Order: sequence, then structure tokens, then C-alpha cells
Amino acid sequence: MAEEAEVPLVGGWVTAGVVRVAETVRRPRTANAPFVASLLRHLESVGFEGAPRYLGTDHQGRDVLTFSEGVVPSDTREIVWADEQLAAAARLLRRFHDATAGSDLAAKDAEVVCHNDFGPWNLVWVEQHPVAVIDFDEAAPGSRLDDLGYAVWKHLNLGLIDLPVAEQARRMKVMASAYDVTADATLVDAIDRAQARMERRICSSEQLAGERRWLEENGAELT
Repeated sequence: MAEEAEVPLVGGWVTAGVVRVAETVRRPRTANAPFVASLLRHLESVGFEGAPRYLGTDHQGRDVLTFSEGVVPSDTREIVWADEQLAAAARLLRRFHDATAGSDLAAKDAEVVCHNDFGPWNLVWVEQHPVAVIDFDEAAPGSRLDDLGYAVWKHLNLGLIDLPVAEQARRMKVMASAYDVTADATLVDAIDRAQARMERRICSSEQLAGERRWLEENGAELT
């Protein structure tokens, strides 16, 4: 019997070597693979629908996940997401956090498991709305606000798109309200921490330096 064809996946910021085989996704294992497997099993056990199911490993040692049907966008840095899209993304993040809160996967000093890369490129979109989260390679115990701060930064494209600060403040409030937190200075601080973590991780870049400069100059007005 012929083996199923492997189709390289496009969209998102695709990890090298990720392919689709029939209705599954095959991913090279990373150092965080055991934690991700436990996380996906937990999400399945609590009925969280917005994540792939973990199916084990294949004969090449790759993780096997169910394929999530929909669109995964690539470069989203110039997109101005509509309010309903921003709210849907924030609600999806809230449901993910709620599904992990109090679990053994969240360390004693952590509120939840954080995705740690909750950008539009790691969401599956159906009819232009996010319905599922993918790529949990960076997942780890952490705080709700830190994950939300990153999500707000990346969904609003702060410092990348030409919108008035007052409009970005309004859009930040849309996401905060959908998640059920207040759009205040603590959320702006969480955005700043997310940018600082990214700076430590990738050093810096012209784009990141500009985003950090924008937040420094306009952060107070966001609230």
C-alpha cells in the first residue's frame, strides 16, 4: 500500500519540516515536545475544541497532530483587524487559559499555561474569524496578563500600522474587554514585558526597535 503524500504546510511562520499527511500534521520534535504533548492531551480531556489533538509519533519520530481546517495567515504586520476579529482572538485566548488554570501543567507559582506566541499567524481562521490555536512550541507556565500583552501587541500591530494612538487605545480596550480585564497601565506594562522578552530572544531588529520606541512614546496614552 502506497504511503500518503507529504504536503509542506504554508502560512504562518512555519517551522521547518512541518508537513500535512492526509488529515494529520507531522512536526519535528523539539525540546519542549513532551510538555506540548501533555498540554494537548489535557486540552482534549477538558473539552477545549480550539487546539489540535495529539496522536503520538510516527515512524520518523515526528509528532502527529490532527489537522485543523482553515486559513493560517503569513505576514500579518500590515493588517488592521476588525473589532469582532480582535474580540474573537481575545476570547479564544481566555478559553485556552481557563482550560489550563489549576492544572498540573501550570506550575505552583503560575496562573495558567501561556502559549507565548499568540499572534494571528498561529491561529486558524475560518470565515475570517479565529477558531483554533496552533504551534505550541513556546508553551510554558506563566501569567494570563503576559500572554495577553503579547497578543494585544501582535494583533494591534502597535508601532507598525498608521493609526492614531486614540484608535489603538480603543482597539486595545476591545481585546481587554473580550478577555475580561481592564485596559489599564498593567496591560501596557505586559506589552512592554513581551517586547523585552522578544528583544532578549532575538537580540533586536529595526522593526522591534521601532515598536519599542512607539510604545515608550505612546504607552501612557493607550490607557
